[in-house]
Amino acid sequence: MKKVPWDTNYFKISFYAFLVLAMTVLFEKIIGNIDIISNYISLFFKEVFSILSPFIYGFFIAYILSPAINKVEKWLQILDKRKGYSRLRRILSILIVYVTVFGFLSLTFIYVIPQISQSIIDLFQKLPENLIILENELENFLSNSGYLEYYDFKSIFDNNINSLIQQSSLVFNRIFTYIINSALGITSSLLNLLLGLMIGFYLLNEKEKFIEKLKNFIYALFKVKTADKIIEIAKESHYMFNRFFVGKFIDSFIMGVLCFIGMLFLKNPYALLISVIVGITNMIPYFGPFIGAIPAVLITLFISPIKALWVSLFIFALQQFDGIILGPKILGDSTGLSPFWVIFAIIVGGALFGVLGMLIGVPAFAVFRSLFNKWIEKRLNKKGIN
Repeated sequence: MKKVPWDTNYFKISFYAFLVLAMTVLFEKIIGNIDIISNYISLFFKEVFSILSPFIYGFFIAYILSPAINKVEKWLQILDKRKGYSRLRRILSILIVYVTVFGFLSLTFIYVIPQISQSIIDLFQKLPENLIILENELENFLSNSGYLEYYDFKSIFDNNINSLIQQSSLVFNRIFTYIINSALGITSSLLNLLLGLMIGFYLLNEKEKFIEKLKNFIYALFKVKTADKIIEIAKESHYMFNRFFVGKFIDSFIMGVLCFIGMLFLKNPYALLISVIVGITNMIPYFGPFIGAIPAVLITLFISPIKALWVSLFIFALQQFDGIILGPKILGDSTGLSPFWVIFAIIVGGALFGVLGMLIGVPAFAVFRSLFNKWIEKRLNKKGIN
């Protein structure tokens, strides 16, 4: 019997055909079960985040508080004659910042949060009564102005008031349920936060060593040229994010305090709630003040349309003060982006990552734009154009 010779070409073709068929079947299975696979991936990342959450909290705490600790350490260096790094001075600086920041946050949770919660509960409880008062006031206004005979406002309002009350009650129930569920999981969150405080303390105390080890790891993993670029990007990102967020936080805090003083002057019963909303939303550039003004005016509208008008005028004046005087004084040109690119970064960041994307979109895009401009300049230099 004659032996058939082995043809490697046929084997390669058969093997490649088998791979293509296998990849096709695998791709079809993945597409057909994409929901199940995405759920497993989501659960995996949630589990990873749950395990690493103390370290994430610790890194976040260390990163946010590092500039303040550097400032305190410089002040203490004036009292301490020893030059350079001092372990005692570093530990004392961390403790001072920890006590100041977390003492302030503790007082906020003890005194401010209960008042805000009470304001929200009071607002929803009085909503049906306030809606009826608002209906009567608008009806009297339209009647006195002569528009009521042409515009059947009362029938439209009566048809929608019950639906609005039901929707408001549903929202209140959801908020209350969310608060209860959050309270049930507060023990594990507090434990992770306490562990994060400890980890943050060690990171801050030995931050130079950690940074040095991280640099050594990057240089060991990548080529020198690539490692230099990574470190340059990290420095650029750190500078941009730190400068933007610290400045924006100070600006928003001042705006919240000024809003609170103004609401007290206008005798608004929900002064604290409105001020917190305005202060928090002010963290979002450009759109934040308008986002904060809408609930502030709506909340006051349930009390009195005239008061709502005064609140809208006050918040508008406050926003102008922030945009013309306060913001430029504190932030300056912290990102170097034009208004067009700021709006672009907020819209894209918000579309991709929601509220978090709106917050980090501006500094992230500023870093990207800086790196892109450097790349363009380098290419132009190579071609001898620049």
